[in-house]
Amino acid sequence: MNTNNSLGKTILELVGGEANIQSITHCATRLRMLLKDSDLAKANTAQLKDLDGVIDVMESGGQFQVIIGPKVEKVYDDLLAGTKLNTADATTSETKNGNLFSVFLDVVAGIFTPLLPLLAGSGVLRGLVLLAVQLNWLSSTSGTYHILTAASSAVFYFLPVLLAMTSAEKFKVNKYVAAAIMGALIMPEFTDMMGSHGNGIITHFFGLPIVMMNYTSTVIPAILAIFCLSYLERYLKKLIPDSLQLIFVPLISLFVMVPITAGIFGPFGVYTGEGISQGITYLINMNGWVAGAIIGGAWNIFVVFGLQWAVTPVILQNISKFGSDRILPLTAAANFGMAGATLGTFIRTKDKKVKTFSISALLSILFAGITEPSIYGIGVKYKRPLVAAIIGGAVGGAFMGGMKVSGYAYAFGALTTLPAFVGATFGSYVIGLAICFVVACVATLVLGLDEKPVKQTKTDQLGNARHLANEAIQQPVSGLVADLAEANDPAFASGAMGQGMVITPSDDTVYAPFDGSVTMLFNTNHAIGITSNQGAEVMIHVGIDTVKLNGKFFEPLVKQGDTVTMGQPVIKFDLAAIKAAGYDPSTFVIVTNTNDYQDVSLTAVGDGAHGQAALTVAI
Repeated sequence: MNTNNSLGKTILELVGGEANIQSITHCATRLRMLLKDSDLAKANTAQLKDLDGVIDVMESGGQFQVIIGPKVEKVYDDLLAGTKLNTADATTSETKNGNLFSVFLDVVAGIFTPLLPLLAGSGVLRGLVLLAVQLNWLSSTSGTYHILTAASSAVFYFLPVLLAMTSAEKFKVNKYVAAAIMGALIMPEFTDMMGSHGNGIITHFFGLPIVMMNYTSTVIPAILAIFCLSYLERYLKKLIPDSLQLIFVPLISLFVMVPITAGIFGPFGVYTGEGISQGITYLINMNGWVAGAIIGGAWNIFVVFGLQWAVTPVILQNISKFGSDRILPLTAAANFGMAGATLGTFIRTKDKKVKTFSISALLSILFAGITEPSIYGIGVKYKRPLVAAIIGGAVGGAFMGGMKVSGYAYAFGALTTLPAFVGATFGSYVIGLAICFVVACVATLVLGLDEKPVKQTKTDQLGNARHLANEAIQQPVSGLVADLAEANDPAFASGAMGQGMVITPSDDTVYAPFDGSVTMLFNTNHAIGITSNQGAEVMIHVGIDTVKLNGKFFEPLVKQGDTVTMGQPVIKFDLAAIKAAGYDPSTFVIVTNTNDYQDVSLTAVGDGAHGQAALTVAI
């Protein structure tokens, strides 16, 4: 198991396991979950934030979000492995909770996220082709030009089909039927009926009038059509016997949905999309300077709350319909504002860890257009760099808006995606990015960082102030004590969750390693968090992957919030049954607030009984 896989399973465990997740998806940088119970006993936010590889944890729009960064897809895949979560109907679950805005954001994110790499790659390729033509390196009449143009433009021409497939994945319907429905509306037999008249000509289907539209490059019709298909398909599968579904479900779906989409969802979606697009374009044209400042400044705040997905369909609609968009460059302004603030943080901070993280986060923006590591790891954490990024994005965004800068292909704002903005306003785009970057960097240097030294007095999860001090931690279970690096679980062995020890238990009882209080108890009862009266936060985790037992073979002897004394039994477990079920009973004792101490050292190894001093934490 590699580090990413271990991280996925650890996150699953810390949010309360599979049973606590109603739905889960991911975008380019974060896991998005709807939890059944977000109480600390089920979802331990503090533990999640401490994980190596997790940038931050937040709740937004009813979603529990774990920000990972560019590796989120690998973590997501590992989290789902061996579970039934990938069959969850996210839309249904969230609708039951009544959070319609959360439903909207979740649906849009789920539909567009799989296409983002293709859109970005196609956009850059299209920009390179245009650049080659402008530099006279490529003739616009050559076969090479037409082949590369087709390669870079296909994603937009067939966008309704691609969206139908990703929508089908999101709404849990047959994606091949979905693709055929939207494919029918862009076939020559369909578009030829419009002749030279264009949108608006009337044809008939069994006497019913159908308004003909051009559906190539459209966005909304596909989403509406497949959303409707999800209900039709579920109804048909209930109505039609299993032996006949193979033929009749697709047959009826095509017969019903193609004309309904052409007659209702298609025209409604096209006109709605064009109306929204024209409305935003009108506001930008009315005063580009003000609009640019607002969007460029506020975009990073949109990202914090996941609101950027609400604007994505509008951007794609503009590019698909008109060949350009004026919102996209303003999102790039926000990116480079965050990049400048990140560089300013690197220059201003004296913390070597922050310097290292700043460089990594800066490269993530400059070469991939991914801002979440900077936003959460620097902006939200230190406050003032986020303010500086907003200032830089607003100033540069105002310039871009005033100069009417346009983007010609969908791509995240980065150095590698510059070709996607090649056109009449490319020079102003580059100048605008430079303004954002420099202003944000200077603003960060002036404002400084809200860096605070490690507090020697800390408030625990129960609100009690504790003084951090040198402290001995007793062995909580009898057995063979070893260095954490020798553990069979890479997530623990790497120290990502904190330093500590691993014990091969010879007994079936876990005892409190000090006087303190129970601050976390997993619902599966295989792990417990106890905070000492002096401030050490310790998690005791019995077994590897024992979360899958769902509490079987474990008996809690305390509950969350209880006060415990050193040596008090806190968990009973059936050691023989756990082994017989095929699980490794290795028990991990982790100081989860390791970073609050100068050192966490193992003071006793080998076979020993519970109650002996085994770990020492030193300030």
